[in-house]
Amino acid sequence: MRESHSRLKIVCGALMFAVAGTATAQQNSTESESEIHPDEIITVVAHRQARALSEIAGTVSVLSDAELARDLVFNASDLVRYEIGVELDDSSNRFGYSGFRIRGVGGNRTAIVVDQVAIADRFAVGSFSDTGRGLLDLGLANRVEILRGPASTLYGSDALGGVVAVHTLDPEDVLSTSERGTRLRLGFGSDADRGYGRVATAYSSGNHSVLLAGAATVRDELAAEGVNQAALDPQDIKQTGALLKWNYLNRYGEIQLSFDALREERETQVIHSLGTGRQASTTALFGDDERYEWRSILRFATDPNVFSERGEWRVFVQQAQTRQNSFEERGRLAEPLSIYRGFRYDYSSYGIAADLESDVNFAGLKQRLGYGFEWTQAEVWDERDAWQFNQSTQQATKTLLGETFPLRDFPRSEITELGIYLHDEIRLWNGGPTLSPGLRYEYYDLQTQDDALFKARYPDTDLTDLTHAAWLPKLGLLWPLSDQAEWFAQYARGYRAPPFADVNVGLYYPQFRVLAIANPDLKPERGSTLETGVRWRSSDSQLSVTAYHNRFSDFIDSRAAQGFDLQRQLLIFQSVNREQVVIEGVELSWQQQWHRDWSSEVWIDYSRGEDRTTSQDIPTVSPPSMLAAANYQAPSGAWESRLILRAQQGQKQLYDADAEALFAAPGYATLDWLLQWYPGDQLQLGFGVFNLTDRRYWNAAQVGNYPQDDPIVPILSAAGLNVRATLNYSF
Repeated sequence: MRESHSRLKIVCGALMFAVAGTATAQQNSTESESEIHPDEIITVVAHRQARALSEIAGTVSVLSDAELARDLVFNASDLVRYEIGVELDDSSNRFGYSGFRIRGVGGNRTAIVVDQVAIADRFAVGSFSDTGRGLLDLGLANRVEILRGPASTLYGSDALGGVVAVHTLDPEDVLSTSERGTRLRLGFGSDADRGYGRVATAYSSGNHSVLLAGAATVRDELAAEGVNQAALDPQDIKQTGALLKWNYLNRYGEIQLSFDALREERETQVIHSLGTGRQASTTALFGDDERYEWRSILRFATDPNVFSERGEWRVFVQQAQTRQNSFEERGRLAEPLSIYRGFRYDYSSYGIAADLESDVNFAGLKQRLGYGFEWTQAEVWDERDAWQFNQSTQQATKTLLGETFPLRDFPRSEITELGIYLHDEIRLWNGGPTLSPGLRYEYYDLQTQDDALFKARYPDTDLTDLTHAAWLPKLGLLWPLSDQAEWFAQYARGYRAPPFADVNVGLYYPQFRVLAIANPDLKPERGSTLETGVRWRSSDSQLSVTAYHNRFSDFIDSRAAQGFDLQRQLLIFQSVNREQVVIEGVELSWQQQWHRDWSSEVWIDYSRGEDRTTSQDIPTVSPPSMLAAANYQAPSGAWESRLILRAQQGQKQLYDADAEALFAAPGYATLDWLLQWYPGDQLQLGFGVFNLTDRRYWNAAQVGNYPQDDPIVPILSAAGLNVRATLNYSF
């Protein structure tokens, strides 16, 4: 611990030295900013500063508000519908979205940030408790950026697979005049009888501007092609969100104070699994789930000063709460039982961060030096409660399967993280290549808190406090081949600290002689990527080809079986590290303007993954897929239309650790047709028909870990032919 603090002081000293050096560097901000052509797509996620896509040594997707409206995006599932290589990591119909999967890496290994603040990780235990990732809807978003591949150098832990950055609405996005503006968005989708609405209004006066926005969605269960409506799990889902922003421009820069809140309520009647497996005696099962989260961010975007020429400082606080209740009737038993299970999960964090940048001219080399830090303090805890009532004896008990409730699955924990990074872009000569080295120091400290409830339930469990530190380098090279083309290559390291629930775990089923134990020797997960590609563009064409090789080590296998302990006479479970996983692939995209009115787009993705320990394929890596779109825009500009083909090869036959066959999603091809009509400058009407061929198919990423005969598989098939309509109005 003392050694870690000494290293921390050294790193802080190095950062202060770098900042002091840049404060005396030659000022070139005007020249730097002029390098970005106004027509180019701008991204922030790749360098934490604004860059044109042609300046990035890597792969980034930028989805603007106009594209979100064009593609009729309501939620996270719609967001990645046409994003090849990016999928929704969602394998449950009850609990909602778990996160994003980028190039086969998902879960908590992919960072999700909202206005540059990372959201809470997912936590799940058993069959009745799953927090998801808080991706309620995208009604408050104005832009989404997706960075593919390890990004821990800039984003720290949890960015092992990549980053999804959500940018919420700002006042200037809504203002239609210099003083005020309002935007209204309404929508309907037949796939879940969903209704959607958003209203945002903004005001500006002098140096002040204010935004007020609200969004709401109501829907039923998702339809599944080939499944009768009566066989689906009935659901009633309500989602609401609110956003408030205040901006103030002064002589030093811009100050912004924002507050956003999201709430989701889900009522589910589980039908698909009744009478099977562990629910063989169950005759009714209901879920009543609620998630609420909020965050507040104070940010200061600075004008040139002694510390930097541009950048921002931010202070933030956020909280996420999950409440899930399950009610079960086991009417097939000789003595029928009524069972209640409750789950509560609380996550709260606060922190301070800065992302700064200065232009430097050293030894005749033009450089853009980025530097910053992020410090966060988080507290997390959970609690499960339960009781069962014997309808024959009229007796109630709070002991189920040998567990006595209430209890915790891990002790209250406090997590401290500090990341300090330097990132440079060095132009080796005018018109020549740009070298982009970067380095981050990441410090992670997990401390268990005094927890009487955990000690009472697991008095013999050893608790572990954990401290880790890591250096995370990256190196990129961007080489212009002409004014229209560039070749890029990059190497980057990824890192993910051991999660609190894997380090310290409480699990003891005396009835089944099962015990889970902590692992004080659990190592962080690490990854590295080699990526290279070529981008070319002209007035009518854009073409890019990217190849990547990702190597991951010490993947954490949560609560893995360790065999029978003869001394304890118990079956032991423990989270352990697995050796090595390799994921590699090729991505191709081509956009062509054939005529003033006609254009086309093609994306192809081929990837494969292998567990080098078992020589087995990785279920989370989806089969090769492609997307092709034909676009038409009327000469008058009054309407435009898109016909989109989506196709995926069938999944290989995969097996679980017990050599049992998993469900292999068959290949498919399906068509979508989208139409946008602009009756006036302020009005936009959208209409879409999805799965025109009424094809029954599955998203491989969603069902890749289920046994072949799992009863949930049929209801996870995609919806058949369904329609969607939207209205966007600005005034």
